[in-house]
Amino acid sequence: MHALLKSATAPARRIHISRTLAVCLSGATLALGCGSTGASSSTTTSTGTPNAYTAIYKAMSFGSTVTVSFPSTCEMTLTTSGKPDYTPNAYYLAPTSGSQTAVAYTAVTHTALAVISYASVIAPSLEGSSATINICPTQASSTTATSLGAIGYLISGTAMFNSFEMNASTPAVADNASYTFTDGTGTQQTAYFLDQCDSHSNGMTWHAHGNPSCVTSQVDTATGPSHLIGIALDGFPVYGGRDNKGNIVQVSQLDACNGITSATPEFPSGAYHYVLPIGVTTRNASINCYNGAVSSGTLAQARKLACNMKTMFAMIENQQNRQKAKQTTATMTMPDGSTMPMGSM
Repeated sequence: MHALLKSATAPARRIHISRTLAVCLSGATLALGCGSTGASSSTTTSTGTPNAYTAIYKAMSFGSTVTVSFPSTCEMTLTTSGKPDYTPNAYYLAPTSGSQTAVAYTAVTHTALAVISYASVIAPSLEGSSATINICPTQASSTTATSLGAIGYLISGTAMFNSFEMNASTPAVADNASYTFTDGTGTQQTAYFLDQCDSHSNGMTWHAHGNPSCVTSQVDTATGPSHLIGIALDGFPVYGGRDNKGNIVQVSQLDACNGITSATPEFPSGAYHYVLPIGVTTRNASINCYNGAVSSGTLAQARKLACNMKTMFAMIENQQNRQKAKQTTATMTMPDGSTMPMGSM
């Protein structure tokens, strides 16, 4: 059965970000909130000694949705718009809320999902953020587990999350779903929970749970080596899934944190870095732990940045209510001519 989705979506692509959400972390400043309001700022004390990473980070290129500054020798501040610097899909799937009609269910947790528009629903809900990260990292005596919420930032201006979502034990990339329909213009569309770049919104910020091909494709060739695409909160670099010869990196080659010490285009003599493996749908799809020094205060604050995905649709509905004059109600036209409401698009 092919349903006809009718909606009038707002075409605006750029939304003014009116607030910056900031949380001060010990040794790092991370801003990404769920439901927080008001602008805030924070400072950190520069610690550490410049090393092989410092100069490389200062030479990094970032996308149009992020600006970079260096408050001190060992600090990099990234300020983002909350949006990716690439064009997302037109439609996505989000957990249902209230009277929303489920059109698909995730593969493992069987979470009910409804269709939403990126341009008119998701984009207006995305918030700007700022993070100050240590760019003179050193390995710690023991690892620290990553938690839900932002665990680093990518050159696309978006956040990197660990692999887990929903119940904090099922990898998001293994709990995906899709729904194909025909939109009001007669164009066939496919909406995903996580798109082809292992990315989506949590109602506040765009983020990736695995290898983000929309980001790696900006700096890598199809079969060449992976280049630097981001920085984890402990200051160590994040790469795509190929080694310096262009071979696909296997999970068995990585340590417990998804890290490895090897040569890369930016570090030809070798350096410790994290790898986001290609095509992996287990917990190893993203960074499992920090090999660098991260304080307990940093971890506690980072956990507060995670949104429960089951509340995402409710958050988006609040955004829709604020823009009610620009929204319409989407419906599916059934074969018998009746219509079924699918919520505001």
